[in-house]
Amino acid sequence: MKFPSYPAPPMLSRPNILFLLSDQHSPHFTGHAGHPVVQTPHLDRLAREGVSFDHAYCQSPLSCPSRASLVSGRYCRDLGIYDNQHILESNGVTFPRVLGAAGYRTCVIGKTHYNGEQFQGYQERPYGDLFGQAHQPDPRRLPSRGDAGLGGVIEAAGPSGIPLPLTQTEICVAEASKWLQTHAAQRGGQPFCLSVHFDKPHFPICPPPEYFKRYEGRVHLPDLPPGFLEKEVPFVRAAMKNFGICDPERKDRAAHERTLAAYCGCIEWVDDAIGRVLATLDYLGLAENTLVVYSSDHGEMAGERGTWQKSLFYEASARLPLFMRLPGVTGAGGRRVTAPVGLIDMFPTFCDLAGTATPAECGGTSLLPLLRGDTIARDAIFSESVVINEPAHAGCMIRTARWKYNIYLDGAEELYDVAADPGEWTNLAAAPAHRAVRDDLRRRVLAFWEPEKQLARYAARPRMSRQKHFYEFSNQFVLGNGAVVDARP
Repeated sequence: MKFPSYPAPPMLSRPNILFLLSDQHSPHFTGHAGHPVVQTPHLDRLAREGVSFDHAYCQSPLSCPSRASLVSGRYCRDLGIYDNQHILESNGVTFPRVLGAAGYRTCVIGKTHYNGEQFQGYQERPYGDLFGQAHQPDPRRLPSRGDAGLGGVIEAAGPSGIPLPLTQTEICVAEASKWLQTHAAQRGGQPFCLSVHFDKPHFPICPPPEYFKRYEGRVHLPDLPPGFLEKEVPFVRAAMKNFGICDPERKDRAAHERTLAAYCGCIEWVDDAIGRVLATLDYLGLAENTLVVYSSDHGEMAGERGTWQKSLFYEASARLPLFMRLPGVTGAGGRRVTAPVGLIDMFPTFCDLAGTATPAECGGTSLLPLLRGDTIARDAIFSESVVINEPAHAGCMIRTARWKYNIYLDGAEELYDVAADPGEWTNLAAAPAHRAVRDDLRRRVLAFWEPEKQLARYAARPRMSRQKHFYEFSNQFVLGNGAVVDARP
């Protein structure tokens, strides 16, 4: 339904920023990407009206390091943050801190996965994982599910048992809409940066029942090549073993396909939630002067290669959906950009739009030229990964327009011609015909990553004594008087 909007407020000299971030959204699962079943009309509209980035990557396919890199604009090798217990310093340079100093009103709603200091430069944080993990146990926390209480990826998948208004997804929509209303009423002449971070489609993969029913029995997993797992490099096998849910022979196909149906339902649910936030933006007359960004912190294997979760450099895990729309800048819309980009580029892009200098420590590149239809000088993006709680299993990836090269601490290598082999089944690292490409990309990765320093970087970063999972309630509200109150469940 199309609602009439308020008259547009006076046009600001600098655009607002609405940054919509989901958790664990595989780039393959949108209508825009050509998925045959999943419905994402609102994300498709963003792509249609703006710019989509076909080669966008996280800087680590794991929540905490990816989000630390995103907010700081720095690579993991510079931060030393590689797992979900590493702590981001409390007084570092972050994009909300820089935008706030430049006159923006800043707010984050939902999951951030910051360990230690919980605002990282945002001026407001009315709801999110201040103490907890953001991912709500569904239907409720049970001691039998361990300290995380989430029930596992496959075991818990299915229709949600939480009343809809109490889910993190719906609270994010309500809080974002309220924040936009109050900003328009009180600070209409001030630009804003509002980050809305949804926890889905991360597990527990439990959409509302109506979304689950739309996909139940409609999504299927293909057979896999016999014996492929033995050919994978040790890092990949270690990561799959770490997750504990690898099923390369499809012995439990029905359970995995039920999980896939729930995953599709969660994605449509997030898409619908985003549609309602965008409708609020339109109704308040803010859309014409607002950069809207949608992405995710990393992808999800979603049953590919018989596994779930992340940490791998395969496209489903390390690549992201990324859509950006700014009327008057992105043009008529519908453009697809093939240049390799990353979440690390958000910080300098926001600074560029805000008319403020990008801090020298930022490792990214402003994407504003690409939004305008121009080019950028950089031809590659990097990503790093460490298997959870196994620092000896670490690696680094470089992605160019055609090639992906990965190298690991044990010396194993992978080289994929992603243009010709999008499924990444043929490792060309030992192929004589591609030796020159491999050697050039290896040189670039080793110069960037400095693997001889990797274990020291990992060990030097301060850590939480335990993950945020142990806390009983996943999210908290910050009240007007500053009190922090648990949000149940």
